[in-house]
Amino acid sequence: MKILIFGIGGIGGFVGGALARVADSIYFYSRGENGRTIGEKGIQVDSALLGSFTAHPVKVSHEAGEMGPMDLVFLSCKGNGLKEACRELAPMVTKDTVVVPLLNGVLVSELMEPLLPACHVADGTIRVFSHREGPGHVVQTAGSGKIVMGMKDGKNPPVLYEAADLLQKAGIPAEVTGDIRLDSWEKYALMGSNSAVFCYFDGPAGKVRQQKDYLSILHEAVGEVMAVAKAKGVSFPVEYEENYIRIFRSLPDDTVTSLYRDLSGGKKAEDTEAAMILGRMVDMGKETGVEVPVFRRAWEWAMKQNRK
Repeated sequence: MKILIFGIGGIGGFVGGALARVADSIYFYSRGENGRTIGEKGIQVDSALLGSFTAHPVKVSHEAGEMGPMDLVFLSCKGNGLKEACRELAPMVTKDTVVVPLLNGVLVSELMEPLLPACHVADGTIRVFSHREGPGHVVQTAGSGKIVMGMKDGKNPPVLYEAADLLQKAGIPAEVTGDIRLDSWEKYALMGSNSAVFCYFDGPAGKVRQQKDYLSILHEAVGEVMAVAKAKGVSFPVEYEENYIRIFRSLPDDTVTSLYRDLSGGKKAEDTEAAMILGRMVDMGKETGVEVPVFRRAWEWAMKQNRK
């Protein structure tokens, strides 16, 4: 089974490095100094979960013609780069290829299907904190690393189960689920609500908790996600909202999401995942008739960064 890791940043490097350590059919799609370094020296992974190691994929390239068609693709990129990633990925996809996106957002397959040739576009989530430290060097600091994947209709092809077995062999917990829609929405509710709240109050967790109305805004934000999900046929467990509030109250004071860090650090919204994380919720609110005032205010704050 030929497996392509498309995008060798924090997520792709962690997953790809782990797989390349145990399998001889792992390909990396990467360009620039990062790709050159991995091609010459392999990828160095320093992981709280897996330890430190160097792994070597079969090939590292940004030329689709050098790779050939793939059986399975793990796609890891920033949401604002999704269209370009799909364009570059398309020549390596056949009708039998299974593509699993591992990036922020909810049910990313819905965005990808119009951008790719006919194939099997699954959805996937990963619970991990990792980043690219430098060319050819990835650091994973926290998180279970667990990957959950599946098709929206629950009809999961055998390749997904083979991939889960290989991930387990590589030390990464993995599961194929018949209800990826719920898992995708649950992860988005956590990450998306946090991003919305940080943008709403323009500050990290500590600043948010200093605001008198922060608990009501937390409930509103996660409630907006849950209401839109319900309108789309996905119901959260009854305890989810209170669990979310409990987790937020326990966050270290300096906690932010990568989206808020990018925006507050001066990046324009168009150069971040703002549209994927905030704008898409606003759009889905309009589509379903659900009011999403917290996400709308956060989205408006993000768009103002374009004018600074």
